[in-house]
Amino acid sequence: MNKLLPLLLLLGCGATSPKNADLVADIRGYSDGMRWRDFNAAALRLQPAARTDFMDRREQLDEDLRIADWEMKRLTYSDDRNRAEVHIEWTWLLDSRGIVHTTVTRQAWTRHGKNWILDREVRLRGEPMPGVAEPKRPRRRPGRESARR
Repeated sequence: MNKLLPLLLLLGCGATSPKNADLVADIRGYSDGMRWRDFNAAALRLQPAARTDFMDRREQLDEDLRIADWEMKRLTYSDDRNRAEVHIEWTWLLDSRGIVHTTVTRQAWTRHGKNWILDREVRLRGEPMPGVAEPKRPRRRPGRESARR
């Protein structure tokens, strides 16, 4: 048994540090920062140029928006593994209304060395969530409506 212990420890360590651990840690840092209203921790996962605007917007929402929970629903890497798309399900409410909502967002992350940076977050489905961008609507070409009739 004593000879097996180092092997078991080695195998156990490999199981707890998957290749995507850095990204998952940054997703957790951002999402937990949002949930627990530690916006400084969340802002560390954004481009430096976006941090001040992010903090200003979050401070405005802080009095009313409460995030009750979050769950990562999907994680997809690009072929070069330097970009990732993540789907997060947020459970949240506004204190002023007291109604619990669920919103799924699509996040775009980019690797910068060992760190991952959240480039953008857009609502995918569910209720519009304060502080989250809405998806762009496809532009309709003029004259297409009459072609369908």
